[in-house]
Amino acid sequence: MLTEERHQLIMNSLESHNVVKVLELVEATHASETTIRRDLQLLEELGKLKRVHGGAKIIREVTPELPLTIKENLHMEEKKKIGQWVGKLIKDNEVIFIDSGTATYQVLPFLKEKKIRAVTNSIIHAQYLSSINIPTTVLGGQLKMTTGAIVGNETLKQLEKYHFSKALVGVNAIHHQFGLTTPEEEEALVKESVMHHAEEVLILADHSKFEMINFVKFGELTEGKIITDYLPSKFRSLYKEEIQIVEVKSQ
Repeated sequence: MLTEERHQLIMNSLESHNVVKVLELVEATHASETTIRRDLQLLEELGKLKRVHGGAKIIREVTPELPLTIKENLHMEEKKKIGQWVGKLIKDNEVIFIDSGTATYQVLPFLKEKKIRAVTNSIIHAQYLSSINIPTTVLGGQLKMTTGAIVGNETLKQLEKYHFSKALVGVNAIHHQFGLTTPEEEEALVKESVMHHAEEVLILADHSKFEMINFVKFGELTEGKIITDYLPSKFRSLYKEEIQIVEVKSQ
């Protein structure tokens, strides 16, 4: 087996199992233990894995939180398509939670003239909802200047009182093993609470969010319906049938 083939086999094994043992790789590649240890050393030097006693573990890259001024201009057309599609799902007389974030913001123009009630943890969203005459409850708590989200203990206490027909939840990263993640612990707690208080959870994410990982996990992929512009084909085989993914592009 060529060196490149061994390296690819090692990385594929790590992607599937997170940790692999030297002896397992010896058996899979029919190479010597010395050769495998040399492969692992080289791959570690390249920053692709970390050697541990008896084997290696994969290095997961954590995507950084971008400033709101940058995020609001990324994948804008894709987010608008998602927003329009989600807007059609909102029916009169529903009580919906609208999470902070640039993807959920794109739903707001499509709520005009709907007879609904909204709850949000975003002052930015609340201002827009007010402008289109949607009765809105703004959660109390601590304002995060970086995202415009309201978070904290007071926010969580208030959420305990509510029940939502639908929750529109933003996400920073989606991974087939690690689920739904976000950079901030306090925002993760709000998202988690909201998901537990909603009859239906819609997770809004453009295609760039797939197979990414962030700092804090707030939910499993099976806890909601993921609405995206499309699922990149190279990731398609990773997502099991029980995970609901709606591709707006194909609708």
